[in-house]
Amino acid sequence: MKTKNLISTAMHNLRLVMFESALTAGLLSMSIMTPFFQSIGLNQLQISQTQIIFTIIMIGLNLPLGWVADRFSRKWANIIGDFGTALTFAGYAFANDFLSVVICESLLGCFMSLSQGVDQSLLKHFCKKIDPSEDYFRQKTAYLNCLHYISTLILVWLGGPIGAISFRLAILLSGIPYLIGGIASCFITDNSEKLITRSNPLYDMLQIVQSSFTNRPLRLRIFAFAIGREMTHAIIWVFTPMMLAAGVPLVLVSVGWALNAITCLIGSRIAAKYLLKFKEWQIFAIPLGIMVISMSLLGWRLNIFTIGVYLLMGIVQGWTGATLMPLVQRYASADRQTSVISLAQTVARLVYIPATWLVGWAADIRLQFAPLATVCIFLPFGLMILYGLRKE
Repeated sequence: MKTKNLISTAMHNLRLVMFESALTAGLLSMSIMTPFFQSIGLNQLQISQTQIIFTIIMIGLNLPLGWVADRFSRKWANIIGDFGTALTFAGYAFANDFLSVVICESLLGCFMSLSQGVDQSLLKHFCKKIDPSEDYFRQKTAYLNCLHYISTLILVWLGGPIGAISFRLAILLSGIPYLIGGIASCFITDNSEKLITRSNPLYDMLQIVQSSFTNRPLRLRIFAFAIGREMTHAIIWVFTPMMLAAGVPLVLVSVGWALNAITCLIGSRIAAKYLLKFKEWQIFAIPLGIMVISMSLLGWRLNIFTIGVYLLMGIVQGWTGATLMPLVQRYASADRQTSVISLAQTVARLVYIPATWLVGWAADIRLQFAPLATVCIFLPFGLMILYGLRKE
């Protein structure tokens, strides 16, 4: 009877974690952010610079705040991060120049650093309470990834029409899911294993970094996650301009984002169904190949017909989101899950900074150069990672 009660409690907590994670996965104003930036005078390079600043903030805080979550409370890290993000979006709605955008992006970086990685570490903890097998956790991760894209799809569908009325209203309402997510997090019972300090916080963090990079299987999978995630990330700020250049009306841009979310969901669902049938090198090779094909085609010709090829990147994003992080977590101990996840995300953002700058720079020269730059950046690194995984 006691075991049944423990499993029932774990199931309840797992549902809350998945609900909060799904709710805060999307951004209602995503499809109109680039037109909003342009409406207040930012060019494509400045847009990239704001995202680089956001990324630098997250790189600086991700691991320290991941350590804080592991050491003290993953639950409260989520609560503070979600409420802080909601308040920041309320302020973002009044941004009117490059400096105010930078301030808002910096605050978002602080609060999102606090909560990112917490969901995934709690997910693994509660999954282990219910079923110790690694397969159960991997399937739940893939299922949660599907929920992420369903949430993103709904928010994008809502954000387009709202953004057509007012860019600022869409940004203001973007904070509501985080507000609800913070409230949901208050009801989670966090009984996950805490990190035990051995000396001082700085030494602990350095030791986590050192041990992660000296562990070859873990190191390889951290870089696989980083390349897999960022090969669909750096190009997103050019998606709306590419749609407009291809002849898609502004009022239908949100439809393009919604279709992208649907393909992300499809990629995630395919991964959930078939990921256990593939070896790890195959799990990485599939999205790498699709990225190269789709971006090469868009770089060759951009028009109202070929813009649909971009949707293949949604398949890639859905697949990598569902499959790569569990490979990292497999080699991370229970007491430092958030820290290792944060480290992997930090490496990804270190990749994102130059990639975003180069893609934005290429887009300012000629829009079609952006997808070609994506291939040139990520294919060589992808092949090296693929070689390492294949060798194992």
